[in-house]
Amino acid sequence: MNGTGDVIYGLCASLIAAGVSTAGILSIAAFGSLAQRYSAYFSAFAMGLLTAGVLFHLIPEAVSYSPTALGWVGGGFIVMVLVGIAIQTTVTRNSDGAALTFGYASIIALAVHSYIDGAIYAAVFRAEAFTGWLTTGGLLLHEFPEGVIAFFLLKQAGLGHIRSILLAFIAAAVTTVAGTLTGNFVLTLRNELPIGQMLGAAAGALIYILIFHLGPHGAKVPNRRGYLVAELGVIVAIGAVILKMIGGGH
Repeated sequence: MNGTGDVIYGLCASLIAAGVSTAGILSIAAFGSLAQRYSAYFSAFAMGLLTAGVLFHLIPEAVSYSPTALGWVGGGFIVMVLVGIAIQTTVTRNSDGAALTFGYASIIALAVHSYIDGAIYAAVFRAEAFTGWLTTGGLLLHEFPEGVIAFFLLKQAGLGHIRSILLAFIAAAVTTVAGTLTGNFVLTLRNELPIGQMLGAAAGALIYILIFHLGPHGAKVPNRRGYLVAELGVIVAIGAVILKMIGGGH
């Protein structure tokens, strides 16, 4: 599927993701610590869903398109690590004990991450709808805590309530749609899309998100219940892959 359908699906996924992030922002703005406490459960479930989806579907799917896909998995991960190091260095150098500067630097880091999420939405639907929606399922679940974190960072930096909502919405929601639109534009410039390489790079980026974002946040679920929630995510993802195979899918 390389026509207008995958573009529409990717855009719809990013719009839904933006809506989920917005829900996270509004929930913590309205309910405060309650929304923040339960957001870790979303991350734990997303961690299980994405881990199984990446290992048992996305990477094999990428390799089936191109034997060089595994190299792109490593490349996608390394690029994300370098981006993370660059952002962390910027945060460290500019915080200087000032909460406001730290808050802005952190929200920029989150916005970059959200923008990359949007590009992933554009890429994964280039293979087929199932690949796109399976990957999207895990990403969507981490959009809610991402909105919560965005608002929390800005409030911690001392910004007002309305300003925190607005900037969190831009960083966690608007950037996702922008990333998808940019990704679709770049991809439409090519007549033949390197599907395997694209899916491999997306898998590498997702592995980074699993290790450095979803894992630490999901670990905050109390009494080690996060492992059970993550296992449920694994079961759902594997079940979806099995049903796809039974149905004769790629």
